[in-house]
Amino acid sequence: MTHIVLPAEAAEPAPARLPAHLTDLRPPPERSALALARAADLAGLAGVLVPFDPEGPESLVTAAALLRATRYVQVVAGFHSGATTPQYAAKLSASLQRFSGGRFGWHLEAGDPDRERFVAVAREFWHSPDGLPKPLSDNPFPAVYVGGIDGRGTPGFVEVGPDPGEVFRLGEKESAHVG
Repeated sequence: MTHIVLPAEAAEPAPARLPAHLTDLRPPPERSALALARAADLAGLAGVLVPFDPEGPESLVTAAALLRATRYVQVVAGFHSGATTPQYAAKLSASLQRFSGGRFGWHLEAGDPDRERFVAVAREFWHSPDGLPKPLSDNPFPAVYVGGIDGRGTPGFVEVGPDPGEVFRLGEKESAHVG
């Protein structure tokens, strides 16, 4: 699988000031994230990663915009488990899965000490009769990717299986364990 990682947002120049009697009817310039996601979609890449940036735009909101602007790529949003509750992340993700046809995923940092518990609680809430209501719970749980070092010492992203300790390199199905 080939994924593209979006760069951090650069500061945009201030809009030009027009005289009060003029109206600028041109559409706003396309954001680089949307352009890259559309290019990845057209090029047949597997996905787009929106990294978590505490000083940048919210990655989950950016991911929602990219899902709306694309048709085929998987959009993976980076976030930190301490930024929200597992239940709220599950509810928000179920909505994104529903409206995107199951193309949404999570990216969590390998060094996040609460990552495994966060994913386990979110999965339990997703599949529990007392958790997500239907039709939200009918959607697949997002693919979970962990950034950092996989169980074989290979840098990069790995896919987390149903057991949070079980991971796969992207595009492979051989099992390893996060150290």
